[in-house]
Amino acid sequence: MPSARLFDHLEPAEIAEAATTRDQRGFLTLYGDTLLLLVRLRADDTELASGLGATAVRGNAGTPVKPAMGSMDFHTVIQTSPTTDLPRRIPDGKRQETEAAVLAKRLEEVPHFAVPLRKRSDADALYMDRISIGRARNKDIVLRHPSVSKFHCWFEMDESGAFYLADAGSKNSTRLNAVVLAPRERTRVEPGDSVRFGSVEGVVSSPRALWTALAGVAKRTG
Repeated sequence: MPSARLFDHLEPAEIAEAATTRDQRGFLTLYGDTLLLLVRLRADDTELASGLGATAVRGNAGTPVKPAMGSMDFHTVIQTSPTTDLPRRIPDGKRQETEAAVLAKRLEEVPHFAVPLRKRSDADALYMDRISIGRARNKDIVLRHPSVSKFHCWFEMDESGAFYLADAGSKNSTRLNAVVLAPRERTRVEPGDSVRFGSVEGVVSSPRALWTALAGVAKRTG
């Protein structure tokens, strides 16, 4: 069973504090307008951690990404893999419970940094319909790691609120559930999906599932 150590493995600290001091509705006022990217932090990832700490959007800061123009007309690719954490064909309520349990286990084992999928107000304003990811400091999500390209990939959203991930022609590729994405071909992303940018790993989370994981541990250990 996950322990209070889970809270020591999640940065920034205020997101864990919000989950334990606010009810679900209060937590969703901060994070409920988007998905969250949880970036895995290894012991030697000091530059990655410091870069995220200096640049990542916090709380309800940042700007929701604008829907991509004409995105409903685009061809959608859905990638699946035996390594996907969550089956796609299960009821939403059960899926959320499963996602929360997977997140709690993951955070118990390895530190992560949580970043809302929003636009930074001081970065990459040229494409308001993309949340850019890369090593360059002007990207929306800055991953300071040698395996990550200056402009590595991006998230975008369609008119229905669904998120997609596209590789930007990166040197070391972008993976979704262990499947390498074709350059500049967008692929549907679901909560619970595993992502990899070069050798930087992460997981996509819904705010509700993260709140459930954190609040549940706090209740059991409080």
